Amino acid sequence: MEKKFKISKQDVIDVLKKRWWIMLIEFLLVGIILVLDLVSKEYVCKFLKTQTGLSYNWLPGFIELTYTENTGAGFGIFSGNTVALSVITIIVIAGIMCFLLLAQKQNEWLRISLVFISAGGIGNVVDRLGLGYVRDFIRFLFWPQFAIFNVADMFVTVGAFMLIIVLIVMLVTEGKKNKKEFEKEQAEKGEIQNETLVDPYEQPVNDFLPNENGYSVSEQAEKSQEQMEESETKDSDSAYEDKEQ
Repeated sequence: MEKKFKISKQDVIDVLKKRWWIMLIEFLLVGIILVLDLVSKEYVCKFLKTQTGLSYNWLPGFIELTYTENTGAGFGIFSGNTVALSVITIIVIAGIMCFLLLAQKQNEWLRISLVFISAGGIGNVVDRLGLGYVRDFIRFLFWPQFAIFNVADMFVTVGAFMLIIVLIVMLVTEGKKNKKEFEKEQAEKGEIQNETLVDPYEQPVNDFLPNENGYSVSEQAEKSQEQMEESETKDSDSAYEDKEQ
C-alpha cells in the first residue's frame, strides 16, 4: 500500500519554528553571493570601460578581464533570448525557494547547492531585467575556447556540479538501504519457514511424556495402529467365513 505524503500549513509552521536559523543562514548566503556578484560587475565593468580594448590582463597567462554584454544564458549560450531566459530563470528560482522552505529536512549539501544556483540565477536576472543583458568579464587565457563569465555563473556552475554529486550519493545510499532492508526481510521469511518445518527425528519432548492413560503420544499412536491392524484382520476373517458358508 502506497503512502500518501501531505504537507499541511501547520507542518510547515512547526518545522520553521525549529529550523528558522537554517533558513536565515541560507538567505544571508544568497544575499552575500548576490552582493558579491553585483558589486564585482559594477566596479570591474566600470574599470574595463576605461581600458584599451575593454580588457585588462589581471593574472598574466591565466585570467584576463574582458568586458562583454551577454544576451543569452550562462557562459554565453542561448544568445538573444533575454525575455524567455528571464521568465524561465524566475520560475526556476521560485521553485527552488519553495523547495528550500518546505523541504527543511533535506540533505544540507543538497540545500547549499540549490542556494548557490538560486543566488547566481538572481544575480543574472537582475542584469537582464535592468539592462537587457548580463555583464560578463572573466576569461581564461589558458583556455581560449571557454566562454567569458561572471561571479554569478561561477556559483551556478559550482551549485550544479554539487547537485549532481549529491543526487548520485543519495541514490547510491538509498539503494544500499533498500538492499539491506530486502535482505533482512528475506532472512526473516527464511527463519519463519525453517520454524514451520518439523524434523521427524526431532520430535517434541511432550511426545514421549505419558498422557492420562499412561501412554506417551508415540506409544498411543503405535497402540492405535495395532488396534487398526487387528480390526482389519478380524474383518477379513469374518468375510472369509461368510464366504465359506
